[in-house]
Amino acid sequence: MRSKIVFKLFTLTTLLCVFILTTVFIGQTFFFKQYYAHQKVNDIQAAMDRYADEYMQNKENKYVQQKLEQDFYQEHNTWITTLDQNGNLKNVDDFYLEFQSERTKDEAFADKTIRIPLHYLLDFEDALADDLLLKPDVRIGIYGIKRGSTVVPYVIGHLGIFVPNTLGTIGALDPYELEQEQENVAYWENKQLKKAAGEYLSKWIEQNPSGQLQETDRSFLKESSSQSPADIREESTLEQVKPVEPASSPQDIVQLIGTVTAVQLPNRGEGSNAIYTNTLFMDKIKDFQASLLLKPNPTMDQSIQVEDDEQNNIQYKILIKPLSIDGQKSYLIAMTSLQPVDEAVQMVKEYYVYLIVFVMLLVLLASFYYSKKIASPLLKMNQTTKKMANLDFSESVTVKSRDELGTLSENINILSNTLHKHIKQLQQDIEKEKQLENTRREFISGVSHELKTPLSIMKSTISILQDDVAKHKRGYYFQALEKEVDKMDRLIADMLELAKYESGTYQMQVEPFYIDEMIERVCAPLILEASKKQVTIRLELPPFEVIANEHRIEQVITNFLTNAIRHTPEAGVVTISVKDEENQVKVCVENTGEPILMERLEKIWDRFYRGDTSRERSKGETGLGLAISRNILELHGSKYGVENTETGVLFYFYLRKNK
Repeated sequence: MRSKIVFKLFTLTTLLCVFILTTVFIGQTFFFKQYYAHQKVNDIQAAMDRYADEYMQNKENKYVQQKLEQDFYQEHNTWITTLDQNGNLKNVDDFYLEFQSERTKDEAFADKTIRIPLHYLLDFEDALADDLLLKPDVRIGIYGIKRGSTVVPYVIGHLGIFVPNTLGTIGALDPYELEQEQENVAYWENKQLKKAAGEYLSKWIEQNPSGQLQETDRSFLKESSSQSPADIREESTLEQVKPVEPASSPQDIVQLIGTVTAVQLPNRGEGSNAIYTNTLFMDKIKDFQASLLLKPNPTMDQSIQVEDDEQNNIQYKILIKPLSIDGQKSYLIAMTSLQPVDEAVQMVKEYYVYLIVFVMLLVLLASFYYSKKIASPLLKMNQTTKKMANLDFSESVTVKSRDELGTLSENINILSNTLHKHIKQLQQDIEKEKQLENTRREFISGVSHELKTPLSIMKSTISILQDDVAKHKRGYYFQALEKEVDKMDRLIADMLELAKYESGTYQMQVEPFYIDEMIERVCAPLILEASKKQVTIRLELPPFEVIANEHRIEQVITNFLTNAIRHTPEAGVVTISVKDEENQVKVCVENTGEPILMERLEKIWDRFYRGDTSRERSKGETGLGLAISRNILELHGSKYGVENTETGVLFYFYLRKNK
């Protein structure tokens, strides 16, 4: 049998280790990349939702918005920015030109000052060059996409070298088509948007054969080819350089001519928006803008769009989330790289070649040792557990090794002892349950007994009223009914409060307060009741601050004091004192009068217990006051009690002082 166990353990352990190694290898080399990308996208989507909330809270503060972008990149290694409804960067205002348009067929742009963002037309490094030809007072031409009262340009250039091509509005001439001696040719373009506009116009021409665009008249280029760009800018007139208008064209494409009035370029030293320098991210934003303006996607405005992209053998994820800011459509666009996981997967593949050989040798040796080592104590455990299966816990396992088998043997022995103890505990619990059931029965019996008397009185009174007996005493009988109803109401309220305390779920909230002030407040309304019996209330209250629930302790003191006044004979004395005992305060309520019988001292805290049943019930007492007080003090963890003194009875309890 021992040989069978060793062989089985060796075989199973080896196969298990090989299976685990194979699973880990397949998971890390084939599935980990997909899992990483999926988890990365989910994390970024959640982060974009949080970013959108913070952005909406600071939508008027561009500095906070740029800080949010920087924090997002540092935390998630992901570029993010906000675009307006036309795909322009939303939270930047340091990279633009202002353009005073001249006459045009579109009245929305005639003689208007238009601000045009340059981050889609001009690279950040080119903008910092000293020889930039884009300056104020320079006359330029623009081809762009019309969106309401704004224009999104895809080509701008100096007049004199800037004319339509054969499609009329796609863009400027290729600079290499100009004469080689004509230097400093100046025009700038958004290649992505220009390409999309070309495809858009080509499709429009196919669908509108009667609206063919006219060929460009390039004769003025030959006339001006011998002039310098400065001469062209100074001498060209609107008529000389005006682009040839197509016979008809789509309304989304506009051609504008005018003069630059102001140019705002970013300053590297002032920490301009870092997105300008990220050429790859800017290209993706341009691609999105081109699709947004000329290739609308119906699902774009509904949920987050996730797109895959690859550049230089590196995988990227592009995420686009639509927003609504001040009633206008906006977009969050984020780009993250999957390069780290690609490198990690490649490294794992190379590493596993060496790891598999080493692990396989280790698995064989470990499996053999493990099988031999574990077989012997398992046989011993088998014999012992057979007896345990028959509920014979007299024998313990004798394996003393300091490994898992030794721990297992100790656990088996502990299990045996625990089961034996639990069997005894179960027997005790059964006895407690029987006692609890008896307590429930006593409680129900007490409640029934307490309710029986007022119900009987009420029934008799109602019968008298129904039979019109003693009509002159109807007011008396109604008053008696009301009195019995009040008794039942107090009884039910006390029962509910007692049940709340005994439920085991009530949490007592404590706070510091002065016990002497609270006792004085309790005594004030009871002085009148005491004076009716000619009972004197004495107060010995040095100031002490305690930690307890003030309302509940007030309830306890009220109960103790009311009982004391009730059981004090005429001309008697009730003394309330507060004594300092190290870290505690002892509160005492002592009254003169007859002592409590010793056999009743232990029962006095039980519910429905009364020293004089008939007298207490006639006074409207429920017999639950001291039971409620006991539960309140126990929830405070306070020591409490009652004892007979030379002159009467003393009730006391302790509270923790506030240090």
